[in-house]
Amino acid sequence: MKTRKLLIVFLLAMTSAAYAQISEKVRLNGYSSFEYEYLLSNEGESDPNGSFDADLIDLVINVDLSSKLRFSTDLTWEHGAASEDNRGNVAVEYAFPEYTVKNWLKFRVGKMFVPFGIYNEIHTAKPAFLAVKEPLSTNKPDKLGGDERFYPRWATGISVLGTFLIKSMQFEYHVQLSNGNQENTNPFEEDDNGEKALATRLLAYPTPDLKIGISTYSDKISVLDGSGNDTGERDKLFSMSGHIEYSHNNYGAEFEYIIGKTDFFASPELKKNGLETMVYYTLKDKFTPYVRVEFFDPNQDVDDDNVNIFSLGLNAEVDRNYFVKLQYNSVNSGDLNSDILGVGFSEFQAAVVLGF
Repeated sequence: MKTRKLLIVFLLAMTSAAYAQISEKVRLNGYSSFEYEYLLSNEGESDPNGSFDADLIDLVINVDLSSKLRFSTDLTWEHGAASEDNRGNVAVEYAFPEYTVKNWLKFRVGKMFVPFGIYNEIHTAKPAFLAVKEPLSTNKPDKLGGDERFYPRWATGISVLGTFLIKSMQFEYHVQLSNGNQENTNPFEEDDNGEKALATRLLAYPTPDLKIGISTYSDKISVLDGSGNDTGERDKLFSMSGHIEYSHNNYGAEFEYIIGKTDFFASPELKKNGLETMVYYTLKDKFTPYVRVEFFDPNQDVDDDNVNIFSLGLNAEVDRNYFVKLQYNSVNSGDLNSDILGVGFSEFQAAVVLGF
């Protein structure tokens, strides 16, 4: 899967050998995804109608203003976006200038993905990962009975990042200070309190085949009264993730575990955790079957509310950067889960994905 590795490098670092060179300074890349979902069981939280979904098309634009200054943005149109009909979604996924002092010291300001775990920075870039969708247990736990996600998708603020070596071992770091998440104001325009959210991630590469990462996210959320006014009190949010990615020759594996805690001002603290692991093997550099297992506990103090997901899939590269994905999911939960409600179900998912 050499092509996939090249694409992932681009989607993470916004540079690639395969791009549309509009001019000496402007590069254009992107990706699209067309999906299908069908509920195989008599009931459950999937789609009983077998619906097609024009999931997204993203355009990634990089402008090299100088040898040290780059501007990068990702523009997305989701679910057949048609604003006149109030359908779908149009969004700026990120937009920031990046200034490089040295490889170990870069600065970004603007709207950015929160640097957390394996998937958040590539969650729209469907060619960059094997499965039809990113794992819900670590990325969208609010769809599995969670009160909210472990961290927000995006943030507006300042980032410091870079790469460095210690005794020939490569490391990457990312520190991001932002407005955080809130309900009563636009967090990409202003902050509703003086506290700032802090996201950190450190990646280590002990060998070329192995990557180990640790991520954290902390924030203080304003507590509002019945009229939507700030009471001056704060709910404290903290999440931490550890993940491992391994790829050697034709086989590979990944593992991520997240713990989250919210200290509520007016109620007991909430602890939750999510886990995802996947193994895969590539045949003839084109066909990659994979097995993924997920677990999510929305409240460690409540029994019988956990969710378990087993996925079996196949990713086929039918042409350069053009993939067909087929996936079977089996979802089960305890009776007290607020979304699944103890009703286990199975579903079939498929996607046609292009990266360019």
